[in-house]
Amino acid sequence: MSYGSLARSIWFVVVVAFIQGLHPTLARAQTASDEVDAPAHKSASAPPSSGREARNKAWSAAEEPYIGAGAPHWRYFVEFRARNAASYGHMYVMFGEVNTRHEIIKSEIAGMFPAGDARGCENCSIYYWTIGHVLPVPSEIGASDGDLEEQYVLARFRVWIDADQYKRLSAYIKERKAEKGPWNALFANCVVFGRDVASFLNVKMPPVAAMGLLYPQGMVEAVRKANGLEHEQLPLRDAGRSFPRESRINGQTKISPAERAAEQTATQKAATVESARTGGPTQ
Repeated sequence: MSYGSLARSIWFVVVVAFIQGLHPTLARAQTASDEVDAPAHKSASAPPSSGREARNKAWSAAEEPYIGAGAPHWRYFVEFRARNAASYGHMYVMFGEVNTRHEIIKSEIAGMFPAGDARGCENCSIYYWTIGHVLPVPSEIGASDGDLEEQYVLARFRVWIDADQYKRLSAYIKERKAEKGPWNALFANCVVFGRDVASFLNVKMPPVAAMGLLYPQGMVEAVRKANGLEHEQLPLRDAGRSFPRESRINGQTKISPAERAAEQTATQKAATVESARTGGPTQ
């Protein structure tokens, strides 16, 4: 390698490290701004927004933003979510339809992440994730492991849309999946994808969010506050058993831990009853 190529490589790594270092700085700036606006009597130990705080409030869909045309019908929704992950979190979008009781009857999840995970190899994307902090790598757009687990959700912002917006959003997500392009930790990541969806729907965003320069949780909270909501929103409920019990994520079948535990308990009880009836263990 020539000295010129070596110098360019070193300079590229330095620039990447500098830009990566902007994320904590911007996150701290956002936090500092929120603290200035917060009431003086608020406890420093209390989180600015939490699911517990939301549960103490009476919930009504009419109190949430509606960005559709005409009178709101509260049938179609879009949720921008941030969840825990092994690194700095993950941002994704969940959109769908609810019934008259505001229970979800249909939904889809879309988030951008490095390609690589497959059946029998859940951590293959770690390779692309690591390389993707320097170079563009193949990506996937869809649901990832953990998106359906409510206990991992750090922040959510939900808006309601009309039927035409829902159709156009579905088409837009389908188009993005077909032409997903590369993933990169700096300029083509889950936050940038979430920003693109928000921009497509003309959702209000502060400048720092419009540039995609926040971590997932900070991004969702910033967009939520820009749209007039200070508190965390409650999750929508599923409409009974209208959803399939099993969800396909990256080619793998996922069953919720609660349902798996319930099945194991039911199986053990059935085995105990059968054993007592026959006077011996079942085969």
